[in-house]
Amino acid sequence: MSPQHLITPAPRSTVTADGTLLLTSGTQVVAGPGAEAVAGAFAGWLRAGTGWAVPVLTSATGGPVISFGIDSAHPDGSEAYTLTVDDAGVRLSAAHAAGLFHASSSLRQLLPAALESGYTATPAEDIPVGHVEVRDAPRFAYRGIMLDVARSYYPIDEIRRLIDVMTRFKFNVLHLHLADDQSWRIELDTPEDNPTGIDFTELARIGKDGAVNREGWGLGPGRTGYYTKDDYRLIVAYAAERFVTVVPEFDVPGHVNSALAAVPELNPDGIATSPTATGEVGFSTLYNDNPLTRPFVAEVFRQLAELTPGPYLHLGGDEALVTSKEDFVAMVTDFAASVAATGKTVMGWNEYAQAELPSGAVIQYWDGDLEPTLRQVRENAARVVMSPGKGSYLDQKYVESDPIGLKWAAMGDWDLYYGWDPVRDGLEEHQVLGVEAPLWSETIRSLDEAHWLIYPRAIALAETAWSDAAAKDATEFAARLGRLGERLVALGVTFRPSPDIEWNATPRDPFEGVDLSAVTALPENAGVAGAAGGTE
Repeated sequence: MSPQHLITPAPRSTVTADGTLLLTSGTQVVAGPGAEAVAGAFAGWLRAGTGWAVPVLTSATGGPVISFGIDSAHPDGSEAYTLTVDDAGVRLSAAHAAGLFHASSSLRQLLPAALESGYTATPAEDIPVGHVEVRDAPRFAYRGIMLDVARSYYPIDEIRRLIDVMTRFKFNVLHLHLADDQSWRIELDTPEDNPTGIDFTELARIGKDGAVNREGWGLGPGRTGYYTKDDYRLIVAYAAERFVTVVPEFDVPGHVNSALAAVPELNPDGIATSPTATGEVGFSTLYNDNPLTRPFVAEVFRQLAELTPGPYLHLGGDEALVTSKEDFVAMVTDFAASVAATGKTVMGWNEYAQAELPSGAVIQYWDGDLEPTLRQVRENAARVVMSPGKGSYLDQKYVESDPIGLKWAAMGDWDLYYGWDPVRDGLEEHQVLGVEAPLWSETIRSLDEAHWLIYPRAIALAETAWSDAAAKDATEFAARLGRLGERLVALGVTFRPSPDIEWNATPRDPFEGVDLSAVTALPENAGVAGAAGGTE
Protein backbone atom coordinates (compact mmCIF):
# COMPACT_ATOMS: atom_id res chain seq x y z
CA MET A 1 0.00 0.00 0.00
CA SER A 2 1.37 3.42 -0.94
CA PRO A 3 2.50 5.88 1.77
CA GLN A 4 -0.49 8.17 1.39
CA HIS A 5 -2.64 5.25 2.50
CA LEU A 6 -0.59 4.49 5.59
CA ILE A 7 -0.63 7.75 7.55
CA THR A 8 -3.61 8.45 9.79
CA PRO A 9 -4.96 11.07 10.26
CA ALA A 10 -4.66 11.74 6.54
CA PRO A 11 -2.02 14.40 5.80
CA ARG A 12 -2.78 17.61 3.97
CA SER A 13 -0.51 16.65 1.05
CA THR A 14 1.30 13.44 0.16
CA VAL A 15 3.41 13.11 -2.98
CA THR A 16 5.09 9.80 -3.73
CA ALA A 17 8.02 9.15 -6.05
CA ASP A 18 9.79 6.13 -7.48
CA GLY A 19 12.54 4.77 -5.31
CA THR A 20 13.15 3.25 -1.91
CA LEU A 21 15.40 4.24 0.96
CA LEU A 22 16.86 1.33 2.91
CA LEU A 23 17.22 1.85 6.66
CA THR A 24 19.92 -0.40 8.09
CA SER A 25 21.63 -1.20 11.36
CA GLY A 26 23.92 1.75 10.63
CA THR A 27 21.05 4.25 10.69
CA GLN A 28 21.87 7.49 12.49
CA VAL A 29 19.59 10.18 13.86
CA VAL A 30 20.78 13.78 13.48
CA ALA A 31 19.24 16.43 15.73
CA GLY A 32 19.44 20.08 14.88
CA PRO A 33 19.24 22.85 17.53
CA GLY A 34 15.93 22.66 19.38
CA ALA A 35 15.14 19.20 17.97
CA GLU A 36 17.16 17.15 20.45
CA ALA A 37 14.30 15.92 22.65
CA VAL A 38 12.04 14.78 19.81
CA ALA A 39 14.93 13.23 17.90
CA GLY A 40 16.13 11.43 21.02
CA ALA A 41 12.68 10.03 21.76
CA PHE A 42 12.31 8.74 18.20
CA ALA A 43 15.78 7.21 18.25
CA GLY A 44 14.94 5.45 21.52
CA TRP A 45 11.78 4.04 19.95
CA LEU A 46 13.63 2.85 16.84
CA ARG A 47 16.45 1.42 18.95
CA ALA A 48 14.03 -0.60 21.11
CA GLY A 49 12.10 -1.95 18.15
CA THR A 50 15.03 -2.88 15.93
CA GLY A 51 17.93 -3.69 18.25
CA TRP A 52 20.08 -1.25 16.24
CA ALA A 53 22.46 1.23 17.89
CA VAL A 54 20.74 4.35 16.40
CA PRO A 55 23.09 7.03 17.74
CA VAL A 56 21.83 10.62 18.06
CA LEU A 57 24.37 13.04 16.58
CA THR A 58 24.65 16.72 15.70
CA SER A 59 26.02 15.86 12.27
CA ALA A 60 26.08 12.68 10.23
CA THR A 61 29.14 10.43 10.21
CA GLY A 62 27.65 7.79 7.95
CA GLY A 63 24.26 6.68 6.86
CA PRO A 64 21.40 6.18 6.37
CA VAL A 65 20.40 9.40 8.16
CA ILE A 66 17.12 10.48 9.76
CA SER A 67 17.43 14.20 10.44
CA PHE A 68 15.25 16.40 12.66
CA GLY A 69 15.38 20.14 12.11
CA ILE A 70 13.66 23.28 13.39
CA ASP A 71 12.95 25.80 10.64
CA SER A 72 11.46 29.00 12.01
CA ALA A 73 10.28 29.92 8.51
CA HIS A 74 8.24 26.74 8.14
CA PRO A 75 4.65 27.74 7.24
CA ASP A 76 1.26 26.86 8.73
CA GLY A 77 1.85 27.14 12.46
CA SER A 78 3.60 25.36 15.30
CA GLU A 79 2.15 21.91 14.61
CA ALA A 80 2.81 21.86 10.86
CA TYR A 81 5.59 19.69 9.49
CA THR A 82 7.29 18.37 6.38
CA LEU A 83 8.46 14.76 6.11
CA THR A 84 10.66 13.78 3.17
CA VAL A 85 12.07 10.37 2.29
CA ASP A 86 14.49 10.10 -0.67
CA ASP A 87 17.91 8.67 -1.50
CA ALA A 88 19.56 11.27 0.77
CA GLY A 89 17.70 9.98 3.81
CA VAL A 90 14.72 10.97 5.93
CA ARG A 91 14.22 14.64 6.81
CA LEU A 92 11.70 15.96 9.31
CA SER A 93 11.24 19.72 9.47
CA ALA A 94 8.93 22.02 11.43
CA ALA A 95 8.82 25.49 12.96
CA HIS A 96 8.32 24.05 16.44
CA ALA A 97 9.19 20.85 18.27
CA ALA A 98 5.47 19.96 18.39
CA GLY A 99 5.45 19.78 14.60
CA LEU A 100 8.52 17.55 14.65
CA PHE A 101 6.77 15.26 17.12
CA HIS A 102 3.80 14.91 14.77
CA ALA A 103 6.20 14.27 11.90
CA SER A 104 7.80 11.48 13.91
CA SER A 105 4.34 9.99 14.52
CA SER A 106 3.77 9.94 10.77
CA LEU A 107 7.19 8.42 10.14
CA ARG A 108 6.44 5.62 12.60
CA GLN A 109 3.42 4.71 10.49
CA LEU A 110 5.70 4.32 7.45
CA LEU A 111 7.79 1.78 9.36
CA PRO A 112 6.83 -1.79 10.32
CA ALA A 113 4.09 -2.06 12.92
CA ALA A 114 6.08 -4.66 14.85
CA LEU A 115 8.46 -1.91 16.00
CA GLU A 116 5.66 -0.58 18.22
CA SER A 117 6.04 -3.52 20.59
CA GLY A 118 9.30 -2.00 21.79
CA TYR A 119 11.18 -5.28 21.97
CA THR A 120 13.20 -7.48 19.66
CA ALA A 121 15.28 -10.53 20.55
CA THR A 122 17.57 -10.13 17.52
CA PRO A 123 18.51 -7.07 15.45
CA ALA A 124 15.99 -6.29 12.73
CA GLU A 125 16.66 -6.73 9.04
CA ASP A 126 16.94 -3.72 6.74
CA ILE A 127 13.73 -1.66 6.43
CA PRO A 128 12.67 -0.27 3.04
CA VAL A 129 10.82 3.05 3.04
CA GLY A 130 9.27 4.40 -0.14
CA HIS A 131 10.18 7.87 -1.37
CA VAL A 132 7.59 10.39 -0.32
CA GLU A 133 7.08 14.02 0.63
CA VAL A 134 4.42 14.79 3.24
CA ARG A 135 3.32 18.34 3.99
CA ASP A 136 0.89 18.48 6.84
CA ALA A 137 -0.82 20.72 9.39
CA PRO A 138 -3.89 20.28 11.61
CA ARG A 139 -7.30 21.66 10.81
CA PHE A 140 -8.02 22.40 14.49
CA ALA A 141 -5.58 23.34 17.25
CA TYR A 142 -7.42 21.48 20.05
CA ARG A 143 -7.78 17.69 19.60
CA GLY A 144 -8.63 16.07 22.89
CA ILE A 145 -9.69 13.02 24.81
CA MET A 146 -11.41 13.38 28.19
CA LEU A 147 -10.83 10.72 30.84
CA ASP A 148 -13.32 10.47 33.70
CA VAL A 149 -11.16 9.37 36.64
CA ALA A 150 -13.89 10.26 39.15
CA ARG A 151 -16.34 7.41 38.47
CA SER A 152 -13.47 4.91 38.37
CA TYR A 153 -9.81 5.56 39.13
CA TYR A 154 -6.98 5.07 36.61
CA PRO A 155 -3.44 4.51 37.96
CA ILE A 156 -0.65 6.71 36.59
CA ASP A 157 0.83 3.95 34.44
CA GLU A 158 -2.51 3.52 32.66
CA ILE A 159 -2.75 7.26 32.00
CA ARG A 160 0.76 7.14 30.53
CA ARG A 161 -0.27 4.29 28.23
CA LEU A 162 -3.39 6.21 27.22
CA ILE A 163 -1.21 9.21 26.30
CA ASP A 164 1.24 7.04 24.36
CA VAL A 165 -1.48 5.66 22.11
CA MET A 166 -3.53 8.84 21.64
CA THR A 167 -0.47 10.78 20.48
CA ARG A 168 0.12 8.23 17.74
CA PHE A 169 -2.97 9.77 16.13
CA LYS A 170 -2.02 13.39 16.93
CA PHE A 171 -4.38 14.06 19.83
CA ASN A 172 -2.85 16.87 21.88
CA VAL A 173 -5.17 17.47 24.87
CA LEU A 174 -5.94 15.24 27.86
CA HIS A 175 -8.93 16.54 29.83
CA LEU A 176 -9.08 14.98 33.32
CA HIS A 177 -12.47 14.96 35.08
CA LEU A 178 -11.00 14.95 38.60
CA ALA A 179 -14.05 15.06 40.87
CA ASP A 180 -17.74 14.26 40.77
CA ASP A 181 -20.54 13.11 43.05
CA GLN A 182 -18.80 9.80 43.71
CA SER A 183 -15.20 10.81 44.41
CA TRP A 184 -12.47 13.41 44.69
CA ARG A 185 -9.22 12.35 43.02
CA ILE A 186 -6.72 15.22 43.49
CA GLU A 187 -4.80 16.08 46.66
CA LEU A 188 -5.12 19.68 47.81
CA ASP A 189 -3.39 21.47 50.68
CA THR A 190 -4.90 23.68 53.32
CA PRO A 191 -3.31 27.10 52.73
CA GLU A 192 -1.61 28.95 55.58
CA ASP A 193 -3.79 31.96 54.91
CA ASN A 194 -7.17 30.25 55.19
CA PRO A 195 -10.02 32.54 56.23
CA THR A 196 -12.60 29.87 55.31
CA GLY A 197 -11.39 27.48 58.00
CA ILE A 198 -11.96 24.61 55.53
CA ASP A 199 -9.59 21.65 55.74
CA PHE A 200 -8.89 21.08 52.03
CA THR A 201 -6.96 17.88 52.75
CA GLU A 202 -10.24 16.21 53.66
CA LEU A 203 -11.38 16.33 50.02
CA ALA A 204 -9.00 13.60 48.86
CA ARG A 205 -8.79 11.83 52.23
CA ILE A 206 -12.52 11.13 52.18
CA GLY A 207 -13.25 11.39 48.47
CA LYS A 208 -10.55 8.96 47.31
CA ASP A 209 -12.59 5.97 48.48
CA GLY A 210 -15.53 6.67 46.18
CA ALA A 211 -16.41 5.21 42.78
CA VAL A 212 -19.45 3.99 40.89
CA ASN A 213 -20.56 0.70 42.41
CA ARG A 214 -23.97 -0.15 41.06
CA GLU A 215 -25.25 -3.62 40.25
CA GLY A 216 -25.22 -4.25 36.53
CA TRP A 217 -23.06 -1.20 35.73
CA GLY A 218 -19.73 -2.57 34.62
CA LEU A 219 -17.84 -5.69 35.56
CA GLY A 220 -17.60 -5.07 39.29
CA PRO A 221 -17.20 -1.91 41.34
CA GLY A 222 -15.28 1.12 40.13
CA ARG A 223 -11.70 1.50 41.30
CA THR A 224 -10.76 3.88 44.09
CA GLY A 225 -7.70 6.04 44.71
CA TYR A 226 -6.37 9.54 44.25
CA TYR A 227 -3.44 11.49 42.82
CA THR A 228 -1.03 13.31 45.08
CA LYS A 229 0.19 16.65 43.81
CA ASP A 230 3.42 14.94 42.78
CA ASP A 231 1.43 12.26 40.94
CA TYR A 232 -0.41 14.96 39.04
CA ARG A 233 2.86 16.74 38.21
CA LEU A 234 4.24 13.45 36.82
CA ILE A 235 1.18 13.08 34.56
CA VAL A 236 1.49 16.68 33.37
CA ALA A 237 5.22 16.31 32.69
CA TYR A 238 4.78 13.01 30.83
CA ALA A 239 2.06 14.59 28.71
CA ALA A 240 4.14 17.70 28.02
CA GLU A 241 7.05 15.61 26.74
CA ARG A 242 4.59 14.34 24.12
CA PHE A 243 3.12 17.80 23.44
CA VAL A 244 -0.14 17.02 25.21
CA THR A 245 -1.82 19.74 27.28
CA VAL A 246 -3.55 18.57 30.46
CA VAL A 247 -6.87 20.29 31.25
CA PRO A 248 -8.10 19.66 34.82
CA GLU A 249 -11.83 19.87 35.54
CA PHE A 250 -13.51 20.69 38.84
CA ASP A 251 -17.21 20.50 37.97
CA VAL A 252 -19.37 23.15 39.68
CA PRO A 253 -22.00 24.00 40.86
CA GLY A 254 -23.44 20.50 40.30
CA HIS A 255 -21.69 17.12 40.43
CA VAL A 256 -20.29 18.09 43.86
CA ASN A 257 -21.51 15.48 46.33
CA SER A 258 -17.97 14.32 47.09
CA ALA A 259 -17.09 17.87 48.15
CA LEU A 260 -20.26 18.20 50.23
CA ALA A 261 -19.46 14.88 51.93
CA ALA A 262 -15.89 15.94 52.76
CA VAL A 263 -16.54 19.57 53.72
CA PRO A 264 -19.70 19.81 55.86
CA GLU A 265 -19.40 23.61 56.05
CA LEU A 266 -20.47 23.80 52.39
CA ASN A 267 -23.93 22.47 53.33
CA PRO A 268 -26.67 24.76 54.67
CA ASP A 269 -27.05 22.73 57.85
CA GLY A 270 -23.31 22.15 58.31
CA ILE A 271 -23.78 18.38 58.10
CA ALA A 272 -21.82 16.34 55.58
CA THR A 273 -23.83 14.55 52.91
CA SER A 274 -23.61 10.79 52.54
CA PRO A 275 -21.23 9.37 49.93
CA THR A 276 -22.88 8.01 46.79
CA ALA A 277 -21.82 5.21 44.46
CA THR A 278 -24.67 5.36 41.96
CA GLY A 279 -24.44 6.71 38.45
CA GLU A 280 -27.25 9.17 39.04
CA VAL A 281 -26.60 12.80 38.07
CA GLY A 282 -28.10 16.21 38.70
CA PHE A 283 -28.93 15.86 42.42
CA SER A 284 -26.15 17.86 44.09
CA THR A 285 -25.33 21.56 44.18
CA LEU A 286 -23.23 24.20 45.84
CA TYR A 287 -25.22 26.92 47.59
CA ASN A 288 -25.29 30.47 46.29
CA ASP A 289 -26.10 31.99 49.69
CA ASN A 290 -23.37 30.13 51.58
CA PRO A 291 -20.53 32.63 52.20
CA LEU A 292 -17.95 29.81 51.98
CA THR A 293 -18.98 28.66 48.47
CA ARG A 294 -17.07 31.24 46.47
CA PRO A 295 -13.81 31.26 48.46
CA PHE A 296 -13.83 27.45 48.50
CA VAL A 297 -14.14 27.24 44.73
CA ALA A 298 -11.57 30.00 44.21
CA GLU A 299 -9.03 28.15 46.38
CA VAL A 300 -9.54 24.88 44.50
CA PHE A 301 -8.94 26.63 41.17
CA ARG A 302 -5.94 28.52 42.59
CA GLN A 303 -4.26 25.25 43.54
CA LEU A 304 -5.16 23.56 40.24
CA ALA A 305 -3.73 26.55 38.37
CA GLU A 306 -0.46 26.27 40.29
CA LEU A 307 -0.21 22.58 39.34
CA THR A 308 -1.16 23.06 35.69
CA PRO A 309 1.15 24.81 33.21
CA GLY A 310 -1.39 24.58 30.39
CA PRO A 311 -3.70 27.50 29.53
CA TYR A 312 -7.09 26.05 30.54
CA LEU A 313 -9.05 25.30 33.70
CA HIS A 314 -12.43 23.58 33.22
CA LEU A 315 -15.22 24.46 35.68
CA GLY A 316 -17.81 22.00 34.36
CA GLY A 317 -21.20 23.69 34.75
CA ASP A 318 -23.31 20.83 33.39
CA GLU A 319 -26.41 19.07 34.72
CA ALA A 320 -27.00 21.38 37.70
CA LEU A 321 -30.62 20.27 37.85
CA VAL A 322 -31.39 21.21 41.46
CA THR A 323 -29.81 24.67 41.19
CA SER A 324 -32.18 27.52 40.37
CA LYS A 325 -31.30 29.32 37.16
CA GLU A 326 -30.74 32.56 39.08
CA ASP A 327 -28.32 30.88 41.49
CA PHE A 328 -26.63 29.00 38.65
CA VAL A 329 -25.91 32.15 36.67
CA ALA A 330 -24.73 34.04 39.75
CA MET A 331 -22.37 31.30 40.90
CA VAL A 332 -20.97 30.37 37.50
CA THR A 333 -20.32 34.04 36.69
CA ASP A 334 -18.23 34.32 39.85
CA PHE A 335 -16.55 30.92 39.41
CA ALA A 336 -15.48 31.91 35.90
CA ALA A 337 -14.02 35.12 37.28
CA SER A 338 -12.08 33.07 39.85
CA VAL A 339 -10.55 31.01 37.04
CA ALA A 340 -9.66 34.17 35.12
CA ALA A 341 -8.00 35.56 38.27
CA THR A 342 -5.51 32.66 38.13
CA GLY A 343 -4.40 33.76 34.65
CA LYS A 344 -5.99 30.74 32.97
CA THR A 345 -8.60 30.64 30.24
CA VAL A 346 -11.91 29.40 31.62
CA MET A 347 -13.56 26.41 29.99
CA GLY A 348 -16.88 24.72 30.70
CA TRP A 349 -19.68 22.60 29.31
CA ASN A 350 -22.15 24.53 27.18
CA GLU A 351 -24.70 25.10 29.95
CA TYR A 352 -22.27 27.58 31.51
CA ALA A 353 -22.68 29.85 28.47
CA GLN A 354 -25.80 31.24 30.22
CA ALA A 355 -23.54 33.05 32.72
CA GLU A 356 -21.41 36.16 32.22
CA LEU A 357 -18.07 34.83 31.02
CA PRO A 358 -14.68 36.47 30.52
CA SER A 359 -13.88 37.41 26.94
CA GLY A 360 -12.30 34.52 25.06
CA ALA A 361 -13.82 31.79 27.22
CA VAL A 362 -13.95 28.28 25.79
CA ILE A 363 -17.31 26.51 25.61
CA GLN A 364 -17.43 22.73 25.26
CA TYR A 365 -20.65 21.88 23.45
CA TRP A 366 -22.07 18.44 24.24
CA ASP A 367 -25.88 18.59 24.19
CA GLY A 368 -28.92 20.87 24.14
CA ASP A 369 -29.55 24.39 22.91
CA LEU A 370 -26.67 25.83 20.90
CA GLU A 371 -27.93 29.42 21.02
CA PRO A 372 -26.34 30.50 24.35
CA THR A 373 -23.03 29.24 22.98
CA LEU A 374 -23.50 31.15 19.73
CA ARG A 375 -24.33 34.30 21.68
CA GLN A 376 -21.08 34.06 23.62
CA VAL A 377 -19.22 33.54 20.35
CA ARG A 378 -20.86 36.57 18.71
CA GLU A 379 -20.71 38.94 21.67
CA ASN A 380 -17.80 37.76 23.77
CA ALA A 381 -15.21 36.24 21.41
CA ALA A 382 -15.77 32.79 22.91
CA ARG A 383 -14.46 29.77 21.07
CA VAL A 384 -16.01 26.33 20.94
CA VAL A 385 -14.75 22.80 21.47
CA MET A 386 -17.22 20.44 19.85
CA SER A 387 -18.08 17.27 21.80
CA PRO A 388 -21.59 16.30 20.68
CA GLY A 389 -22.87 13.18 22.41
CA LYS A 390 -23.67 11.65 19.04
CA GLY A 391 -20.38 11.21 17.27
CA SER A 392 -17.81 12.07 19.96
CA TYR A 393 -18.79 10.40 23.27
CA LEU A 394 -16.60 7.32 23.51
CA ASP A 395 -18.46 5.83 26.49
CA GLN A 396 -21.39 4.92 24.25
CA LYS A 397 -21.92 1.31 23.26
CA TYR A 398 -21.19 0.07 19.76
CA VAL A 399 -24.24 -2.22 19.81
CA GLU A 400 -26.90 -3.10 22.38
CA SER A 401 -25.26 -6.39 23.39
CA ASP A 402 -21.94 -4.81 24.46
CA PRO A 403 -21.06 -5.66 28.08
CA ILE A 404 -19.99 -2.08 28.90
CA GLY A 405 -20.91 1.40 27.77
CA LEU A 406 -23.94 3.67 27.88
CA LYS A 407 -26.42 4.39 25.10
CA TRP A 408 -28.26 7.66 25.79
CA ALA A 409 -26.59 9.57 22.94
CA ALA A 410 -26.15 7.09 20.11
CA MET A 411 -24.70 3.65 19.71
CA GLY A 412 -22.36 3.31 16.76
CA ASP A 413 -19.02 2.40 15.30
CA TRP A 414 -16.20 4.31 13.58
CA ASP A 415 -18.42 5.64 10.78
CA LEU A 416 -20.58 7.61 13.26
CA TYR A 417 -17.45 9.32 14.60
CA TYR A 418 -16.07 9.95 11.10
CA GLY A 419 -19.23 11.23 9.44
CA TRP A 420 -19.86 14.63 11.07
CA ASP A 421 -18.27 18.05 10.85
CA PRO A 422 -17.40 20.27 13.84
CA VAL A 423 -18.42 23.50 12.08
CA ARG A 424 -22.17 23.70 12.60
CA ASP A 425 -24.81 26.22 11.58
CA GLY A 426 -24.03 29.58 13.10
CA LEU A 427 -20.33 28.85 13.62
CA GLU A 428 -17.41 29.76 11.40
CA GLU A 429 -14.24 27.69 11.10
CA HIS A 430 -12.07 30.09 13.14
CA GLN A 431 -14.61 30.08 16.00
CA VAL A 432 -14.17 26.33 16.55
CA LEU A 433 -11.09 25.72 18.69
CA GLY A 434 -11.31 22.00 18.16
CA VAL A 435 -12.83 18.65 19.02
CA GLU A 436 -12.82 16.49 22.14
CA ALA A 437 -13.92 12.91 22.72
CA PRO A 438 -15.19 12.37 26.30
CA LEU A 439 -14.89 8.96 27.94
CA TRP A 440 -17.11 8.74 31.01
CA SER A 441 -16.26 5.82 33.28
CA GLU A 442 -19.52 4.72 34.91
CA THR A 443 -19.16 1.25 33.35
CA ILE A 444 -15.37 1.06 32.80
CA ARG A 445 -13.03 -0.74 35.19
CA SER A 446 -9.64 -0.91 33.41
CA LEU A 447 -7.61 0.69 30.64
CA ASP A 448 -8.19 -2.41 28.50
CA GLU A 449 -11.94 -1.80 28.75
CA ALA A 450 -11.40 1.91 28.09
CA HIS A 451 -9.32 1.14 24.99
CA TRP A 452 -12.03 -1.21 23.76
CA LEU A 453 -14.50 1.69 23.77
CA ILE A 454 -11.98 4.27 22.50
CA TYR A 455 -10.55 2.41 19.51
CA PRO A 456 -11.12 2.40 16.61
CA ARG A 457 -13.67 5.21 17.05
CA ALA A 458 -11.15 7.76 18.35
CA ILE A 459 -9.04 7.25 15.23
CA ALA A 460 -12.02 8.30 13.12
CA LEU A 461 -12.48 11.34 15.33
CA ALA A 462 -8.76 12.15 15.09
CA GLU A 463 -9.16 12.47 11.35
CA THR A 464 -12.26 14.65 11.82
CA ALA A 465 -10.15 16.95 14.01
CA TRP A 466 -6.90 16.94 12.00
CA SER A 467 -7.61 16.45 8.31
CA ASP A 468 -9.21 18.76 5.76
CA ALA A 469 -12.96 18.19 5.65
CA ALA A 470 -13.13 18.32 1.86
CA ALA A 471 -10.60 15.51 1.53
CA LYS A 472 -12.36 13.04 3.84
CA ASP A 473 -13.32 9.78 2.15
CA ALA A 474 -14.94 7.11 4.31
CA THR A 475 -14.11 4.24 1.94
CA GLU A 476 -10.45 5.17 1.75
CA PHE A 477 -10.33 5.75 5.52
CA ALA A 478 -11.81 2.30 6.15
CA ALA A 479 -8.96 0.74 4.19
CA ARG A 480 -6.39 2.69 6.21
CA LEU A 481 -8.14 1.77 9.44
CA GLY A 482 -7.88 -1.93 8.71
CA ARG A 483 -4.16 -1.55 8.10
CA LEU A 484 -3.76 -0.12 11.60
CA GLY A 485 -4.86 -3.35 13.27
CA GLU A 486 -1.35 -4.81 13.46
CA ARG A 487 0.00 -1.52 14.85
CA LEU A 488 -2.68 -1.34 17.54
CA VAL A 489 -2.00 -4.94 18.55
CA ALA A 490 1.74 -4.21 18.78
CA LEU A 491 0.90 -1.23 21.01
CA GLY A 492 -1.10 -3.55 23.27
CA VAL A 493 -4.42 -1.86 22.49
CA THR A 494 -7.49 -4.03 23.07
CA PHE A 495 -9.52 -2.38 20.31
CA ARG A 496 -12.93 -3.59 19.21
CA PRO A 497 -12.58 -4.97 15.66
CA SER A 498 -15.37 -3.37 13.64
CA PRO A 499 -17.08 -6.11 11.61
CA ASP A 500 -17.17 -4.04 8.42
CA ILE A 501 -13.39 -3.45 8.43
CA GLU A 502 -10.85 -5.87 6.94
CA TRP A 503 -8.37 -5.88 9.83
CA ASN A 504 -4.81 -7.12 9.33
CA ALA A 505 -4.55 -8.33 12.94
CA THR A 506 -6.83 -9.57 15.71
CA PRO A 507 -6.65 -7.90 19.14
CA ARG A 508 -6.79 -9.56 22.52
CA ASP A 509 -10.37 -9.67 23.85
CA PRO A 510 -10.53 -7.86 27.22
CA PHE A 511 -13.65 -9.86 28.12
CA GLU A 512 -12.31 -13.33 27.31
CA GLY A 513 -12.99 -15.66 30.22
CA VAL A 514 -14.92 -12.95 32.11
CA ASP A 515 -18.31 -13.77 33.59
CA LEU A 516 -20.66 -11.24 31.97
CA SER A 517 -23.81 -12.51 33.66
CA ALA A 518 -23.83 -9.69 36.22
CA VAL A 519 -24.11 -7.01 33.52
CA THR A 520 -27.68 -5.87 33.05
CA ALA A 521 -29.44 -3.84 30.38
CA LEU A 522 -29.14 -0.14 31.25
CA PRO A 523 -32.00 2.32 30.98
CA GLU A 524 -31.98 4.41 27.80
CA ASN A 525 -30.93 7.56 29.68
CA ALA A 526 -28.50 5.97 32.15
CA GLY A 527 -25.63 8.25 33.06
CA VAL A 528 -27.09 11.50 31.72
CA ALA A 529 -29.68 14.06 32.67
CA GLY A 530 -29.35 16.18 29.56
CA ALA A 531 -27.95 19.65 29.17
CA ALA A 532 -29.42 22.03 31.71
CA GLY A 533 -27.87 24.88 33.62
CA GLY A 534 -30.19 25.25 36.54
CA THR A 535 -33.92 24.92 36.89
CA GLU A 536 -36.46 27.60 36.16
